[in-house]
Amino acid sequence: MKYLILYGAIGLLAFAPYAGKNNTAQKKIKANPKKFVEISETNEKTIQETADSVCLSIGVPPGLVREIGQNESGWRCIKSLSGGTDYGDLQVIDETFDYWYNRLNLEGGKSRYNYLVVAIHYLKYNYDRYGSWEKARFAYARGSWRSPSTWTCLEEKFMTKIDWGKYDL
Repeated sequence: MKYLILYGAIGLLAFAPYAGKNNTAQKKIKANPKKFVEISETNEKTIQETADSVCLSIGVPPGLVREIGQNESGWRCIKSLSGGTDYGDLQVIDETFDYWYNRLNLEGGKSRYNYLVVAIHYLKYNYDRYGSWEKARFAYARGSWRSPSTWTCLEEKFMTKIDWGKYDL
């Protein structure tokens, strides 16, 4: 029972900085009966605002990344539920994370922020490679572009959720 409480408190700590719409609240989370951990959220951006900033800095449409995040994880920094190695709000696999983490000379390890930076740069790389946000999105999820006539039901489902006319002008 005590391990369940401990893991529950650790889980709350992982998600608490991103809760709420404006992240201005002060919260105290009881991590140990004898100790309180204070999490200050004042002046912190929401995870989506952080993603927007990264997008704007490298020329990626923030709205597209918001749609991808909603589809991939509902903007919850999660590990794959299907048993894969994907992680984060935008569900980046380990191999992609490791490659781009090193290529971008990031520091701090596998943080939520670094997963966002890697994901957005990988999406931009695919856009530069294919010249279309639709093709970039598909390649982001599947490694390379394939014609819609070859898509599985799952691929068709996640690709048709986005109005590509907003991004591929």
